[in-house]
Amino acid sequence: MNNKPYNTLLIITLVLFIILFVQSVFHPISLKSLKGFYNPVDKPDLTYKSLTDGSYQRDFEEYKRYSFAFREWSIRLYNQYLWTCYHKTYNGWIDIGKNDWLYESEFVRDHYESMMYKYTSDATEMATIFNENAQKLCKLQEILAKHNTHIFVNMIPGKDVICPENLPDNTQYFHPEGIHAYDFYKQRFDELGVNYIDFVPVFKSEKETADYPLFYQTGTHWSNIAATHAFDSIMRYMENLGGMNIKNVEVGEKHKGKVREPDDDLEQLFNLMFPINKGDYYYTDTRVIDDPTAVMPKLITIGDSFFWTISYNFNLGGIFREYPYWYYNSTIYFDKRYNSTKDVNMIDELFNADFIMLNYCTVQLYKLGNGFIDNAFALLYDDEINAPMSDEIIDIERRIYSDSEWFNSVKEKAARNNISIEKQVALDAKYIINQSEN
Repeated sequence: MNNKPYNTLLIITLVLFIILFVQSVFHPISLKSLKGFYNPVDKPDLTYKSLTDGSYQRDFEEYKRYSFAFREWSIRLYNQYLWTCYHKTYNGWIDIGKNDWLYESEFVRDHYESMMYKYTSDATEMATIFNENAQKLCKLQEILAKHNTHIFVNMIPGKDVICPENLPDNTQYFHPEGIHAYDFYKQRFDELGVNYIDFVPVFKSEKETADYPLFYQTGTHWSNIAATHAFDSIMRYMENLGGMNIKNVEVGEKHKGKVREPDDDLEQLFNLMFPINKGDYYYTDTRVIDDPTAVMPKLITIGDSFFWTISYNFNLGGIFREYPYWYYNSTIYFDKRYNSTKDVNMIDELFNADFIMLNYCTVQLYKLGNGFIDNAFALLYDDEINAPMSDEIIDIERRIYSDSEWFNSVKEKAARNNISIEKQVALDAKYIINQSEN
């Protein structure tokens, strides 16, 4: 009997098991990481208790789910099989449109219905919330302007607004009468005189004339090259708003290049073996023009992820003396002092900034400011007398922020009272003033 085929199969099997074992334990082959978010699972410790109560086996099985050999390849291969054979993905918050265009589900919903239904089913209630936010922003604008701080809203179109022709057909949203945040805010800002720059009509017009894509097939954000041209306009807007000369930026000619983040960010979340979009990607280079007569203002950006695309394409440190990015008014980037908005000296930040930009795309406008407007309003405006806070109260608020021990005690009190830190700071400052007057 010829055993050669069986011996060959045995050797191949053993080699495969050895490769899998070595990769699982030592990871000699570096694999491209999967995109997306998951909670990492640590390898459990083997103890007598965990072994006898069965928890070690349970925890070890969970650990191996995320650490088995060639996990990344396996998942990408399976996802490619689903996409190629069934045009399907298990990513629940991305919708597949016509011609393999990808959209975040929230953009699809806001186009066919209104994202207001994520927060309330009552249009009157939604309008009241929007109106209060706009009125507070208007009063903040007036107060901050007296301290030479200029606040404005940058409204950016979502992908559904500029590229609706490839949206998937509507099969689940049936409430077109809902209020859209962009439509409401635009009208109310005009009525109140709130500072804003609106790229929605600009992009709609440029879609027919621009020689580069404003949005890419498999990305959710405005394209790198579109954001680059847009930010040049934003800087000119700030110059006019603040009455100052800011450095100019030279924007080069467009050129083809390898895809850069975030132009294919939705496709990356599919974790496929091969790309969906095989078209060309266009980029442009920028250069800050030296100008000894220009000032370098401080810009605070509060908003969604659309600002990342700007930060990738500009030497912001060559334009601004500081440019902290308060991502969704939570985590802070580009700031060596603070990592979270919970720790900032809010009064100093507000008064020391030249510009505060609320940077939101149309879908994220439903959460305009992410609490920043309410927090700043609590510090600077006295609802009881319907007037800005007195200089005495603001001075005490500043002292609270500057004294770490005092500030930490106020933070603890805010947590107990289930209110924002800024509201608690304002209440404590007013209490001290009232006590001193009695």
